[in-house]
This record gives sequence, structure tokens and C-alpha cells, in this order.
Amino acid sequence: MVALSAFVLLITIGATSAQIESYKGCYTASIGLTASGTSQDMVNADCVEHCRTQGMAYSATGEGKHCVCLTAADMQNLSPVSDSQCDVSCTGKLTEKCGGTDETVSVWSTGQGKRELAAKTTSENLRTTSTQSYKGCYTTSDGALTASDHESSLHMTNQDCAKHCVAQGKAYSATGEGKHCVCLADLRNLSPVSDSQCDVSCTGKVTENCGGVDDVVTVWSTGQGKRLLTLKMLVEAMRDTV
Repeated sequence: MVALSAFVLLITIGATSAQIESYKGCYTASIGLTASGTSQDMVNADCVEHCRTQGMAYSATGEGKHCVCLTAADMQNLSPVSDSQCDVSCTGKLTEKCGGTDETVSVWSTGQGKRELAAKTTSENLRTTSTQSYKGCYTTSDGALTASDHESSLHMTNQDCAKHCVAQGKAYSATGEGKHCVCLADLRNLSPVSDSQCDVSCTGKVTENCGGVDDVVTVWSTGQGKRLLTLKMLVEAMRDTV
């Protein structure tokens, strides 16, 4: 676990009485993990509590002393292995295991993911809302979607992009290359293409697609345009009564 060993805990992970939510199993990572903390008194309960305070859904311990905080999307990069591979005792409690060598880790659920899911239940699926709707797969030829004002995230979802664009007061949101978000006032510079061209999974939700390569994007209506139109009609109606 070379990548882990390069990171040292910046704050002391103290003893805690937090209840561990649930043990998920022993996993190995296909990419290098970045430690959130390292302690000579590491126990799984402390790592769970640390990751819970960071708002992360999972905690992982490795090499007996490292703690890594993970999102549900991060778990896509882990593969389950036999519990026997998590054979390194925790530095803070020799009777329990804190992962193994290399990129082998003991993973626990912090319970944070369940709380976040409950909070998002009413808005999880944009297709069922009255103001936000899927418009289709589009492409542009003028490179407008590479504008400097776009947002990028390793945890991108169409929902998060739409919410961001609502806050910006834009009528449409567009995701591309799985991780980019662009807010649009209109679709004049876009041309509809087959949904099959929007074939890149969202980095934050691999079960949905966030556009394609180059300037191919998945477009959603944020509902903001309807609200602006209603406001405009109200203002015009007030003028007519003057």
C-alpha cells in the first residue's frame, strides 16, 4: 500500500465510543487509495467515526494503521476478496484486523450513506419531477461546451448538475464525458443525436450516463425556464392592469 503510506494523519484520531454500523468485508483496490489518516492506535471504530464526520458512506483500514474514507462511487474501484487476506492486526487493538498489505482493506459502512439517501429520496429521480425532465442526447459543433465556466466532478450525476444549474438560474443542464457539467440558457447551439451516443457513465453514478465523448452531452431541463416564464407573464399582466 505504497500510496497509503505517503499520507500521515494531520489530526489525532482519538478513542471513540461510536457504534460501528456494519462490516462489509475484505476488499482490494484496483487503483491506489489515498489515506485520510494514519495512527499508531488505529481501530476500525475510530476510522468509521472519522469517515462519518467527513460525510463519507464507507471507511476502510489497511496495513493495520491507515484509514481511508470512501463514497459509494469509490466502492466501484474495489473488489471483494477472502477475509483471510485482511490479516494485519490493528495497531490500536491487536485482536481485530485492519486490512492487509498492499491495497487490501477492511471495509465498514458508516451509516452516512443511508442518511444521505433518505434526505435525497424525494428528488433522486429527475424523470419523475414536475419541473425537471430529460431532454435527450445532443452535440455541438462550435465547442461551446468546453467553456471555462463548466464544472467538473469525480462524483458527477445528472441530478447534481441540474441542481447546480438551477442555482445559476439556467434553463438547461448538460453533462459530458461522465464528469463535466455545463449550464445553458437555451439549446440553440445544440443538435439532437441518438441516445446511444451518450454512452459514458457518470462518475458519481455508474448506472446512468452523463453524455459522451467530445461535445456530446446529456441534456436536462432544470425547470428554471418555466419559472422565469411564469414570472415574466406575471409582470406583463401587472403592466396591462396599469
